[in-house]
Amino acid sequence: MSTLLRALWAERLKLRGTLAVWMCLVAPAVVVGVYVLQITFSSFPASRAPATPEEAWAAFVQATLVLWAFLMLPLLVTLQAALLAGLDHQGNQWKHLLALAPPRRVHYLAKLFALAVLVGLSQLAMFALLPLGGALLMVAKPAFGLAGAPPWGLLARDLGEIYAACLLLVALHTWIALRWRSFAVAVGVGMGATVMGFLIGQSGRFGPWYPWSLPMQTLASDPAVAPQVMAYSALAAAVVAALGLAWFQRSEPA
Repeated sequence: MSTLLRALWAERLKLRGTLAVWMCLVAPAVVVGVYVLQITFSSFPASRAPATPEEAWAAFVQATLVLWAFLMLPLLVTLQAALLAGLDHQGNQWKHLLALAPPRRVHYLAKLFALAVLVGLSQLAMFALLPLGGALLMVAKPAFGLAGAPPWGLLARDLGEIYAACLLLVALHTWIALRWRSFAVAVGVGMGATVMGFLIGQSGRFGPWYPWSLPMQTLASDPAVAPQVMAYSALAAAVVAALGLAWFQRSEPA
């Protein structure tokens, strides 16, 4: 455990001030900002505006989180995994790291946990920025109907479920980014898989099983979907992490 903690501390030092850290704030801010601008420049006749402030908040949270979970979050995991791995791919740092005393598995687990922490930080940023966006809309677009305090409980629950549903993505992209040194390969796989998720995610049959559409599935109208998706993501993430760790124990990034 102490060696893992030291490896995690080393990851923290390497990440300090990098794009991977800044993206934890920039990506949620872009999503919230885009939707706030869309609402601001839209017309809302009385027949279209939410009937109550509670309904307005629920609509705002739902629409923003759909954009976040459907598009931005899978791309963010892709980019952050590639940036994390790139810290040691550059200059062939792996040869030095793997020659050190700590077991090989420590380096893999440190990358995996670091990516999970970065994704968690982006969820926390969304938790703070989405209510801020709502406050701006109260001033810029009062016709939308937002008023009062944000639904903190709803927001925390939805973001927690989205985070649990993206654990499989974290495990997959950690393996992909470490397996290939090429930044283009790591990012290209994630971008292609996310685009495919636009179609697959709308399928009631395949959407709840396709890794890149799992975060969005937690927002389905059927309340039974989210627990199924979270359980599947956690179990599959454990399997993928174990397979990736087994590969890393006997191979080197290529």
